[in-house]
Amino acid sequence: MPISKSVVIGNPVNGYDKCFVNDLELIQNEMEWAISHRLGVYLENNFPGWNVDCEYIKMGPEYKTKHGSDGKYKRPDIIIHNRGRIDIESNLLVIEIKMEEGNDGDEGKLIDFTSPPNDERLFQYQFGLKISFLPEPKQRWFINGEMVEEI
Repeated sequence: MPISKSVVIGNPVNGYDKCFVNDLELIQNEMEWAISHRLGVYLENNFPGWNVDCEYIKMGPEYKTKHGSDGKYKRPDIIIHNRGRIDIESNLLVIEIKMEEGNDGDEGKLIDFTSPPNDERLFQYQFGLKISFLPEPKQRWFINGEMVEEI
């Protein structure tokens, strides 16, 4: 199902805002996995026809373990996709969450996951998003293997 960039960008921002309103204690206590789950819950109703999964490690119709281009096991925080499919049309958005802004390797994962498929990584996401909450809220977007803008 085709979906516009404005819809993809707007929905995570709305979910992100809900985390600050409804789950501030999780942010203040730096509970990254719990925040990832809550954001996934907020996003689920905004993407009808898509699966929203946290810590999802499988890919393709055989549900093989997800690997990056380096051949190493990868586990994204949140993905919006159609389970069991590896085509780009079925892999909409991959999100990485970090409580504090910093160079933690997530940018590399998002560059990889939004780059064209290769021998080790058979899938590509249309969009990637890194969210950090502290010291101030920040979002970085990735498309076609490149960081494209900060919102």
